[in-house]
Amino acid sequence: MRRVTDVHLKPQPRIDSVVTDFYTDDRRLRTDYAGVAWVGDVPDPETGMLGSNYTRRDVDSRLFLPDSHWYDADLLDGAEVQVTAGVLQVAATPQGTQGLLGVIAEPDVEFYEHPEGLEGVGVCLWVRGEIRSNLAVSYRVTIVCDPAAVKRVGEDLDADLSANLQATAGFVELPNVIS
Repeated sequence: MRRVTDVHLKPQPRIDSVVTDFYTDDRRLRTDYAGVAWVGDVPDPETGMLGSNYTRRDVDSRLFLPDSHWYDADLLDGAEVQVTAGVLQVAATPQGTQGLLGVIAEPDVEFYEHPEGLEGVGVCLWVRGEIRSNLAVSYRVTIVCDPAAVKRVGEDLDADLSANLQATAGFVELPNVIS
């Protein structure tokens, strides 16, 4: 039986800035999305540490970034996308020894239509691999595109979610595009 585990995102504030293309002098919108993807479980709110769950589980989740702008897919042809990720924390085993990581494949970014049918495509982070212990992965996604490609500005998580952050420990429940 294949066991697929959950991925929970805890985003940092999105940063938007207007930059100038070095070669063409065109104005471009640079958007940086960042945060932590907790794979397998969420950390204890008091200690910030993950609990152990020492079992083999597959990871295969495409998750909308909660503060994603919604883009016009036809205007993304010249967009540049960069994604990086790194392991931040690996939960210890119940015996108190370091857990085994398994493997997290190179992360990917894709654009998907809104899950509720609204206009535009949003940014999805694709995390996949196989884990042996719960772990945390820090991520950063940078998109540089024509400012006209943005159909709707993404939610301001600082303003919209500040009341919810304490109640939910800062985690955002996101639709899993493909299970």
